[in-house]
Amino acid sequence: MGLKAFIVDSFTNELFKGNPAGVCILDHSLDESLMQAVATEFNLSETAFVQRSNQKDNHYHIRYFTPTVEVDFCGHATLAASKVLLKESNQDIVSFTTYKDLELNAMKEGESVVMQFPLYDTIEDQPNQRLLNAFGISKPISVQFAESLDMLVIEVESKEALLAIKPDFHEAIKSSNKIKELVITAKSDDQNYNFYSRCFCPWIGIDEDPVTGASHSVLAKYWGQKLNKQELSAFQLSDRGGYLNLKIIDDSTLEVRSNAKIVLQGMLEI
Repeated sequence: MGLKAFIVDSFTNELFKGNPAGVCILDHSLDESLMQAVATEFNLSETAFVQRSNQKDNHYHIRYFTPTVEVDFCGHATLAASKVLLKESNQDIVSFTTYKDLELNAMKEGESVVMQFPLYDTIEDQPNQRLLNAFGISKPISVQFAESLDMLVIEVESKEALLAIKPDFHEAIKSSNKIKELVITAKSDDQNYNFYSRCFCPWIGIDEDPVTGASHSVLAKYWGQKLNKQELSAFQLSDRGGYLNLKIIDDSTLEVRSNAKIVLQGMLEI
């Protein structure tokens, strides 16, 4: 059986930058173990599997797999799937329903894709000294926990401190069993962006994620409240790097504007 498959670089205007995701378009449902095997074979941080629903032509069901586990939501794989489907269908809008019944929308705007993501709250959390040590953080400004995503957010003092982080991933995995992602962030001191971040996910098989849409569903509200802004620009400081323009629509909805580049398309024989 042939499976239409793509590799797409998300949150970038350049090839080989941003965050690569796999996208597979399904004609019919696949067994979970087979989707996991495909994602493991791709060995990208996430692979999205999309299948047209019976609701309308531009509505799809979407599921996300890392090389090791299924996850509830992935921003960069949603952007990658949106870029592919908007091109393939020659339509201006696509919508998705995730495995956990989260509703997502994406719209073409020139070369960019505008998406609506959920917006998540955080609560103050107690610093885990062993985790801080694993990431070389001595004086965190703030430690927050986003329960909906099992995500810990730590603010550090500067972009330079963020760039200097060199994690001990083996120690990090042993230091906590309650989180799936650690996002470290810093306020920008330049005119290019409002804030910077890096995202680490060794607990789900990804040491450092290049650009993370889901983390900005948390960071947008965190920085929006701190900076008293509804619109923010963000850059993720991984080696590949990527940008997101963010607009808080209401207390639970975030608009994300960025771009993606289709790098590869073909047929996967399974």
